[in-house]
Amino acid sequence: MSAPAGYGKTMLLDAWAARYAGPAVIRRVALNGSDEPAAIVESVRDDHDDVLVLVVDCGDVTMTPEFGQSLHRLLRDNAGRVRVVLVTRTDPPLPLHLYRLAGTVAEIRADELAFTTDEAAALMRGHKLELTAADVGELQARTDGWPAGLMFAAMNLAGKPDAQRVIREFRGDAGNVAAYLMTEVLDAQPPELREFLLRTSVVDEVRPSLAEALTGHACDLRSLEFLSHGNSFIQPVPETADRYGYQPLFREFLRAQLLYERPTAVPALHRAAAAWFAQNDQPLEAIHHAIRADDWGQAARYLVEKLDVAGLLVGRRRRQLTMLFDGFPDDLDSPEAAVVRAARALAAFDADRCTSELGKARNWLDQRTSAQGHAAELAIGVLHAVCASLSATPEAGLGAVLTAEAELRAASRESAIAHPEPRLLVAACKGRVLLERGDFPAALTAFTEGIAIAEEAAAHETVSDLLGMAALVEAVWGHLRRAGEVVAHAATLSESGPALPQSAIVAEAWVHADRGNLSGAEEMVQRAAEAAPTQDARVLAAVLALVRARLLRAGGDIDLAAAELRAASNRYGAKGGWLDQAMVVDEAKMLLARHQPQEAITVIEQSPGRDQVGSLLVLQRAAAEAGERPPGPPPQVTDRAVPLETQVDGWLVQAAESIRTGDTGRSGLCLERALRLAAPEQLRRPFAEAPPSLRKLLQPSGELMRHHPWLRAPGLPEGRDRAASHWGVPRTELVVTASLTSKEHEVLEYLAELLTTEEIASTMYVSVNTVRSHVRSILRKLSASRRNEAVRRAWELGLLPARPEA
Repeated sequence: MSAPAGYGKTMLLDAWAARYAGPAVIRRVALNGSDEPAAIVESVRDDHDDVLVLVVDCGDVTMTPEFGQSLHRLLRDNAGRVRVVLVTRTDPPLPLHLYRLAGTVAEIRADELAFTTDEAAALMRGHKLELTAADVGELQARTDGWPAGLMFAAMNLAGKPDAQRVIREFRGDAGNVAAYLMTEVLDAQPPELREFLLRTSVVDEVRPSLAEALTGHACDLRSLEFLSHGNSFIQPVPETADRYGYQPLFREFLRAQLLYERPTAVPALHRAAAAWFAQNDQPLEAIHHAIRADDWGQAARYLVEKLDVAGLLVGRRRRQLTMLFDGFPDDLDSPEAAVVRAARALAAFDADRCTSELGKARNWLDQRTSAQGHAAELAIGVLHAVCASLSATPEAGLGAVLTAEAELRAASRESAIAHPEPRLLVAACKGRVLLERGDFPAALTAFTEGIAIAEEAAAHETVSDLLGMAALVEAVWGHLRRAGEVVAHAATLSESGPALPQSAIVAEAWVHADRGNLSGAEEMVQRAAEAAPTQDARVLAAVLALVRARLLRAGGDIDLAAAELRAASNRYGAKGGWLDQAMVVDEAKMLLARHQPQEAITVIEQSPGRDQVGSLLVLQRAAAEAGERPPGPPPQVTDRAVPLETQVDGWLVQAAESIRTGDTGRSGLCLERALRLAAPEQLRRPFAEAPPSLRKLLQPSGELMRHHPWLRAPGLPEGRDRAASHWGVPRTELVVTASLTSKEHEVLEYLAELLTTEEIASTMYVSVNTVRSHVRSILRKLSASRRNEAVRRAWELGLLPARPEA
């Protein structure tokens, strides 16, 4: 039975001896270091006639080779008549390999004596300690099942109300545990082994060549194997061939003792470990030890040259690297240090600081040869692309991203496979910039490539983020069903990993708004506001503002919706792309809803994207509503890269123009085409914002609605009361722009009949003040200043029955 101190060997031996009923005779011998081995063996040889069980308890004494030889002769010469139970902290000098081959030895070692989780829980209960399964599991992990460690933990826990805190603070470098390990383990080692244990404790796992680097002495695998059978609390790491690790409490004790005895040696040992890990292609461990040595400059070089600084922004190591470089100093002068500071600035969404640090890095690189600074130059290019993609000029951002993409493509294939983070970062930036520009097919391709890279790299958080951005592209493109499927995929990942990303939430909000599910859209808007920000925050904020403005418009708050768009456009800053122009077009549509076509024309004509299809459609509609000659025939929208909303708008504008020119046959065909185009995706919003002349054709009781029942928003029943039977339906139906409550609609009908306030109050059995409140709400929702204007506006929108002839 061989195990380090504190594994209960003697207690187990005593329990067995007390239960053993024969027939052999038991004789116990306890070594104390002064016994003569030959004399002990001779006394046994001469003092028995029956079968004898010789129990030798070595305690903390190491068995000498002479004792081992004498014991071996005793076993050989008395085969079958003498059996030995040997209790030791180190493997004895006996030919164990021969005994194993002959099947005459049974071995009990530390891993069998260590307590299991169930046994640890039973021990705690025996000490009147009721711990949760999680607490016992953590305690088991801290002690590795070391019985003495568990006993010390039970002593610490006695009478303490906060068990979790006691377990977290239970360490091997203080108190009873440290005293026990010092006297029973470390002080019992020969000087050379003691030095080996202290110096190699700075690393979590010991390997032969790493031990040589730390101790300066030769070390092979056989030496570590022999050491693991000794009194040193070092065991093989499971599923590895050449790695050994110290018991957690013992490692803490050794590190504390090393720091106490030789504090100046600790940084040097960490630097030696860092150099070894760097040479053996383990940059993360190299960075860790460089930081432990307070050598931040070397840590920055390892990150830039051996790993990749993009890992601070994306990838499965992002959180770990962020914590490692949390205390990175600002006064280091090197290109690698400046690159690290630039990446950390980007992680904090500080693009200006990133740009400044990249400039410093370039200046320092100019003083080096190209071979020395290649990794830093590549990192600078990637970080510059990220900064440019966050700027207010999408075109410049796209140029920087394409340059970085080309540089990465020119790098070695081995580096690209080993370090996918730069490609992942560039793909995400490329997709975002292309989305801003309105190049939806290319944006979707970029995000899809990024997802493939992230999945291969097991970067689950990034996979979820990119799925959200891909869903957003599908949503704004008009592929609402596909967007919902991608969001569902991202949600599946979030069940076992990171929370649903903001991008996926915004995409879902867009889908709900376009389909008329206002309550669902409002819920998603709220969730998006509470989600953690990412590098896509500026774009997502602008898209979210579009959704919020559309919800406000659907609720009749057109002024507030327009203000939301103007504020969002100012915050967004970029001009000329699809996203910027989408806000401009929506603002112009709201001006049309307020009967301000000239103002709508001005907004469009002063915008950089006035030649975009969506802008031209608004101009066409505004000119018609202003009574002016349209600038030309409505543009034909056949390009599938154009958002579905714009394609539907194109047919609706043509239908309205046909009505204006008296071509009712063509207007019906155009409207039917718009409905068929929108039906597969259940895109309802364009019909809610359609020109007034089309509203009569879209009445709930009309022929078109019967042929296209999908146009009825989710949750709206087929049968409705008289007050809701006109277009003044509750907000759940997104086929009206300014929805009225049933009471407001009833008041509106009485206004059309020219009833006074008092007459309306009497008819409805309400107070005059209640009627006045309803009237004010109607005027606000219909953007009218007087009652007769509100009635006229209601006739135009189809909110009231056909207008009287008189």
